[in-house]
Amino acid sequence: MDAALLVIDMQKSLFEEGPWNGPAVLGVINHLIARARAAGAPVVFLADRRVEPDAGLHQDLAWKPGDPLIEKGFCDSFLGTDLHAVLQERGVKRLIVAGMQSDFCVDTTCRRAASLGYAVQLVGDAHTTFDHEHLTGEQIVRHHNRILRRLLAGDGSVTVVDSAEASF
Repeated sequence: MDAALLVIDMQKSLFEEGPWNGPAVLGVINHLIARARAAGAPVVFLADRRVEPDAGLHQDLAWKPGDPLIEKGFCDSFLGTDLHAVLQERGVKRLIVAGMQSDFCVDTTCRRAASLGYAVQLVGDAHTTFDHEHLTGEQIVRHHNRILRRLLAGDGSVTVVDSAEASF
């Protein structure tokens, strides 16, 4: 198996702030987790330790003891973590990415993964963010699905797929 599912920052305190389409995105992510497990693909959870007051994973997220849980301190899930090593140990070459926030950690992690040579599938209906002063969360998600739909980065790339098209 050369693919892994990355679930980024699906944390209790962030989710309680009300991301756009949050409950639906959580459901899609849990479905992706089930599909990844059925295919024998690793599921790696990332949590931003800067989240307050509760940095724990959302209680309805299908995380299991034994799943890798990597704490990070930056939008780039690779920076200052052992994520790349964890993936390399498992022979991962392809990443399926889901989670929060589209305009920060999801975007940055997708771009960095591609620059490291991974073939990244961003699941277009499995990431979310919050309304900001200039754009709604929905507009931000759609914008990132558009700009990342065919991003080339050396040997790596990012494409955007619907959850039904994500391949493990």
